[in-house]
Amino acid sequence: MLELYHAEPVANSMKSILCLKEKGLAFVSHYVDLLRFEQHRPEFVQLNPNGQVPVLVHDGAVITESTVINEYLEDVFPDVPLRPGNPVERAQMRIWSKFVDEYFCPALSMWGWHLMVRKVAQSLSKNELEQILGRIPLKEQRDKWATIAGESFTPAQLEDSKRKLGVSIDRLEKILASSHWIAGEGYSLADVNSYSMVAGVPRMFPEIMNPAKTPLACRWLDEMNARPAVKAALAMPNRVPEVLRTFGG
Repeated sequence: MLELYHAEPVANSMKSILCLKEKGLAFVSHYVDLLRFEQHRPEFVQLNPNGQVPVLVHDGAVITESTVINEYLEDVFPDVPLRPGNPVERAQMRIWSKFVDEYFCPALSMWGWHLMVRKVAQSLSKNELEQILGRIPLKEQRDKWATIAGESFTPAQLEDSKRKLGVSIDRLEKILASSHWIAGEGYSLADVNSYSMVAGVPRMFPEIMNPAKTPLACRWLDEMNARPAVKAALAMPNRVPEVLRTFGG
């Protein structure tokens, strides 16, 4: 049996939801309400000591980290292949996915926290915040919550994150100039792992991604939005206001 612990179909949760939908795999959905800090409850931290979604449970085996989850699903359920057969393209898929995880996603995440999660953090009393911080397993996450509950990120930090978003979309545009999909002519996990990050950029930063400046990235996004699996993933329950969905879906 497959079980997925996830939040809304955005960001890293969307990556694994989309992979499951592309493969046509049935799974038990366990919604984790991040704004109610359910990811920090003891029973969830037992599953993932980092207190983060998504988490895949397959016949009792626990797999964390969205990119790793997607590779695991490809290993165990290869009938609908999402990994290039060509070793060079497979390497390109992994290189791009690593870039998304380490560069693109953190830049987008900073803006998401600044514009949206900050509203939740600043609504908390000092006592509530201290209780929440005490339950967060990772120091880096505790520091992030403390930052946005205060003055938030500095203008310089936000501007640098916006610059990184520009670098990410420009790099995507260059890749798509030589292949229809991100890791070659075939659709792959490189595309699956990128969708939730790219989707919010033209809405939030149209000066970075628009049909005139980045026509290939916009074409790619249009084709992604038209995929039945993307539509099915986006139809998953979404319990947060529209403003909180802007990043990633």
